[in-house]
Amino acid sequence: MKTRFSLLRSIGALLLALLVFVALPSSTARASLGQCGDVEIYWVYAGSNQIYFDLDVEPSDCVIYLTTTINNPTIVDPSRSGATPISPTSTCASGSHIYIPYGTTMRIKAFAWKSGWTQSANITFAEQHNPNL
Repeated sequence: MKTRFSLLRSIGALLLALLVFVALPSSTARASLGQCGDVEIYWVYAGSNQIYFDLDVEPSDCVIYLTTTINNPTIVDPSRSGATPISPTSTCASGSHIYIPYGTTMRIKAFAWKSGWTQSANITFAEQHNPNL
């Protein structure tokens, strides 16, 4: 009789554990698959007063979120809601060129993000005048 009771108790404990495992939802918080690197911004002279910013990030499939101003020292940080950029933020791919109009100073801020990953740790800032003075 004692053996039978122990067996029933063991089966009951197993069924209870199975019920808890199946009934409780798994956590909605997911671990990040990685983190997008900080955006690298550097200016390139392409000749004939053509200057542009080149934007790169690793891994290259992270989307770059950026804000820019021309002749305005006030620049807001880029932002997003999920994958959607929040105005005045726009997006571009790694390797993109942002041309700086002649006679102006452009300021740019950027970070990178992709679904399932953590966005860049820092917002990168750059400023450049065309022509380069």
